[in-house]
Amino acid sequence: MNKIFKSLVGASLCSLMLTACGSDGGGEFLVQQAQNLPINKTKYEYPSGSPVAQHGALKVNGLQLCDAAGKPVQLAGFSTMGWQWCENCYTEESIKNLVDDWHINILRLAMYVEEGGYNKRPNHNLAEMCKLVDICGKLGIYCIVDWHILTPGNPLDPIYGDAAPFFKYMSRKYAGAPHVIFEICNEPNGTEATWEVISEYANKVIPEIYAPYDSIGAQHPLVICGTPQWDQLVDASLVKGRYQGNEMDFVDLPADDRRLKFDNVIYTFHFYASSHNEGSPKDGVEDYYNFYKYMYKVLGQLPVFCSEYGLTEASGDGNIDTDRTDKWIHMFMGNNAGNQKVSFCNWSYSDKDEKSAALKPFSCSRKAWNNTTKSGEYVRRVLNVVNNGATDPTVLKPENVYKPECKVANACKAEETKKP
Repeated sequence: MNKIFKSLVGASLCSLMLTACGSDGGGEFLVQQAQNLPINKTKYEYPSGSPVAQHGALKVNGLQLCDAAGKPVQLAGFSTMGWQWCENCYTEESIKNLVDDWHINILRLAMYVEEGGYNKRPNHNLAEMCKLVDICGKLGIYCIVDWHILTPGNPLDPIYGDAAPFFKYMSRKYAGAPHVIFEICNEPNGTEATWEVISEYANKVIPEIYAPYDSIGAQHPLVICGTPQWDQLVDASLVKGRYQGNEMDFVDLPADDRRLKFDNVIYTFHFYASSHNEGSPKDGVEDYYNFYKYMYKVLGQLPVFCSEYGLTEASGDGNIDTDRTDKWIHMFMGNNAGNQKVSFCNWSYSDKDEKSAALKPFSCSRKAWNNTTKSGEYVRRVLNVVNNGATDPTVLKPENVYKPECKVANACKAEETKKP
């Protein structure tokens, strides 16, 4: 999705930080550091009762993400904005508040590679990533180390050449730490970013991530793999011809199983509720581009992690749609073809001046960590229900549950009547 600051005029404080960014040299240092860094063998002590202490190392079992005991687990939390813009939003104080007051159990650490991110200041961004990973570990929540590609959208583009050494470094530093999850390529996009390209990239970087864990006999970490068209064509690894730009997005295609051959990989789906929903009439089809219908089926075929979603349009701005978001969260809570519980992270915990931000502009500089926008208030309430067991009739309304279409008229109503 288009989540880049377009202008400094009228923007929030975090976007004004752009002018302070300088370059700290190229990324060659990382290759040397990754080679020389000893593999971590530290046993982490997570706070008693914390999410990581409770669930331990995560494992994909068939369609379901499970905890160390083999029980289904569903994580729910936030994604950061790029910290080249909003670094003052991400401190131990703010993250602790998210844990204590918002009840998150996961934080996605979105490190942009381009857009003024890692490639411009590799030393700084690596240090910031490690700082945030350590804070999440201290608080006992899971974190996603997100290699946040956006433009260009081809993960094999030379501009992303530091991916393998970056993941080698991070996996050596945090080998055996169950709170660390790796997302290897945010939102592949463009006609070049087919599943063939994504899988070629994945087959290069995942072995770098797994190797340090093998050397100390630890379970492989969870790896989240991107899918074509900004993480929307999720089943591209299962069919022939699912790629961006060919107008064959949601039609039935011949089976072609090309899933990744790794033991702890999950596939990514992103949505923005005002853009990705039940579709609209086109070419004689009443619900052309119906994302609910498509993903309901996909969740019976592949394990999925929604590492980014918003209540708005795909731009991160525009109309806020809580009812359509309700429908997605209901689907993630098991209302799908595979009864799969899907983990999800909201975009974004930041004070950027846009509708999808959780905080109002200038909140971070004031340390006003609960100064919510409309989107932020909705997400806070959802997290209180999903992670804290609260009852709240203002969110996740029963009438917003998606019901797959029936092949026979009134069949759904008849089935509902039969239920005790």
